[in-house]
Amino acid sequence: MCGRYDIEVDPKTLGEMLGLEVPDFVRDADFSPGDTGPVIAVGQDGRTKVVLMRWGLEPSWMTDMPGRPMFNARAETVADKPMFRSAFKRKRALVPARAFYEWTGKPGAKTKWRFSRADGALLIFAGLWEARDRADGQKQLTFTILTTTPNADAADYHDRMPVILDGEAQKLWLDPETDPALLLELAVPAPDGTLAVSAV
Repeated sequence: MCGRYDIEVDPKTLGEMLGLEVPDFVRDADFSPGDTGPVIAVGQDGRTKVVLMRWGLEPSWMTDMPGRPMFNARAETVADKPMFRSAFKRKRALVPARAFYEWTGKPGAKTKWRFSRADGALLIFAGLWEARDRADGQKQLTFTILTTTPNADAADYHDRMPVILDGEAQKLWLDPETDPALLLELAVPAPDGTLAVSAV
């Protein structure tokens, strides 16, 4: 599971890191489901851009939304589950973050753990996005983050971790022509040693 992450970074700085123009957004070190933040996606014009989306996927065809936001999608079933399979085919995204968080321990005595890249670079999560019509006629853009089994860095803290993509894998994930079988090969745990872990 990935239910909190850090995107407390200036939009201009984030734009320089990504090589893309980034719209202004609320910087948040504890970004939560329901919040709105920057997501990288390919638009209808075929251009890669950063768009503000709300965390918690809402498919355009769904009339009754689940009680809690669909903020994660399991990589192992994303190609088959009705909730995600359309977005997996046509609306894949990248989600930038400085870190993500997990908790261990019993209620009332939990420890919060921060997972960032050991090399200091941005984390880029594999995601999916959707657009649905709102009552006011505007489009509501939403997204979810893919999760997979943990690598050695995260295994002691949780049984899931976000799918983290690097370099060429990021391009393949966004490319609408990438074969679905290859996409699933990308949605695997990051190599051991990718993450630095610290108590918050």
